[in-house]
Amino acid sequence: MKRKILAMCLAAFLFSSMTVFAAPTKSLVKRINEAKEFLDDIMEAPDTEIPAALFENCKGIVIMKQYKAGFIFGIKGGYGIAMAKDEKTGEWSPPAFVKSGEGSYGVQIGGQAVDSILLIMNKEGMEMLMKTKFKIGVDGSVAAGPVGRDASAKLGPGTAILVYSRARGLYAGATIEGGLIINDDKANEQFYGIKGITVQDILFANTVEVPDAARPLIEALKKYETRYKEIKDSKMQ
Repeated sequence: MKRKILAMCLAAFLFSSMTVFAAPTKSLVKRINEAKEFLDDIMEAPDTEIPAALFENCKGIVIMKQYKAGFIFGIKGGYGIAMAKDEKTGEWSPPAFVKSGEGSYGVQIGGQAVDSILLIMNKEGMEMLMKTKFKIGVDGSVAAGPVGRDASAKLGPGTAILVYSRARGLYAGATIEGGLIINDDKANEQFYGIKGITVQDILFANTVEVPDAARPLIEALKKYETRYKEIKDSKMQ
């Protein structure tokens, strides 16, 4: 009997070490929903719309909500999600949770909260996502992204990241200098229910399936990619 009880306790311990919180919490689902809402807001306004060609050609995306202090300000913290696009299939990965450390912006519109979309445009940018933390503008080149349907989508050969930001509901298109993005391992464990899962497992190793909570966001990304195909086809007619 003692052996049987010991075996059951050992099995319970091993199971608990492999999984955590089987169901995603509401706060993490809210992060994904907020990312989609901000993406839709940016894309549906003509003066802030990211060129569809950039969505078609980007290799990944990071959507952040950050908090600041001051007018020409430093970031004091925040959270967001990262996603990668499969180069062969064009399909988006499940979202991985990330958070931000302190950093500073250039001259910007003041605001208590800053929403940002970072489009990853090349191999150098994707290599940044493979790190447990990376510094924007240091580990990869960064530039303010062009806006509008008719804006040029041409990039310099070394541009790793394009940044689109909004403060207090206004477009704020300046580059990030030294912003630190860190893997949010605790959030990823809690959301996916797998002990020790990393951002890299989620984005590049096909460790988990796309959760239902992320499907509206992925559908939105595909919709904005489709705009590029529609614009391209109309020009060819």
